Amino acid sequence: MRRSKLAFCAICVLGASALPLKAQYQGLQLPGFTGLQAGTQAPQGYYLTMPLFLDYHDISIYGPQGNDVLHNATVGINVIVLPSFQVVTPFKILGANYGASFTEYIANGRVDVAAANFKRSTSYSYGDIYVQPAVLGWHLKRADITTGYAFFAPTNTSSSLHMWVNEIDFGTTLYADAAKKWNVSTMMYYDFNNTKNNADIKVGQILTLSGGAARSFLQGAANAGVAYSAQWKMTHDSGSGIPAVVPIANGRVFGVGPEVDMPVFAKGKNLGLVQVRYLWPSGPKEALGGQVFAISFTLAHFPKPIK
Repeated sequence: MRRSKLAFCAICVLGASALPLKAQYQGLQLPGFTGLQAGTQAPQGYYLTMPLFLDYHDISIYGPQGNDVLHNATVGINVIVLPSFQVVTPFKILGANYGASFTEYIANGRVDVAAANFKRSTSYSYGDIYVQPAVLGWHLKRADITTGYAFFAPTNTSSSLHMWVNEIDFGTTLYADAAKKWNVSTMMYYDFNNTKNNADIKVGQILTLSGGAARSFLQGAANAGVAYSAQWKMTHDSGSGIPAVVPIANGRVFGVGPEVDMPVFAKGKNLGLVQVRYLWPSGPKEALGGQVFAISFTLAHFPKPIK
């Protein structure tokens, strides 16, 4: 069951001016927030995720050959979703269910660049707001398909990236058998970043893929398997606000690890769901990478009692 797409704070990848490091500004899509059955829209109902806790640790900067250039470049990042709300309606568009979602979060541990000064904040504050006004989901015999549009709105706090972002989403979950016990999924998030409102810096376009391969159990209500995430900077960062000591490069990062999603209670029309995921970085180049631990609780309310 796909959770609402959670997308959050980012880090600016930096090196000290004395080090021969290339760098890139990160966007608002931090790898590791979605995984198994990422290309599946949840069944009709209301979904409240609170909290989702994400710990991003052992963070290092990697060079063009994938070498660990600067180990433990910054302290870990903690992201706490408060809250994420998703609705999937019975309203149909081109045969797909229409849905929408809203996400807010608090975060700490950001590293940022404003004009020529390197800045770092460790205090918790609200991050940028994620709104998905339209998402469509199709459920076929051997496949699910999801597509949508979303945007990020800046809050201009210490955890904000100070930019509007337009995002296009598309993904699918494929089933190997008629009972839908085995599945493999991929979800694409493509971000078009606008110029920051506090500096003449425009972050390049970013492509993020998330998904995994899993087997369902508990009559399809739970999944266990291997999740992955991958991210590429597709175009260069630009703008006069980028310091001359920060040579810009387009980086990439991958992550892979186990995930388990399962219900913890069911009563009447309500269902409680827990999701746990751990990803290790794999093959990052000219990018910041670290281990990701994510755990969340989602309360679902369906139109009919659960059988």
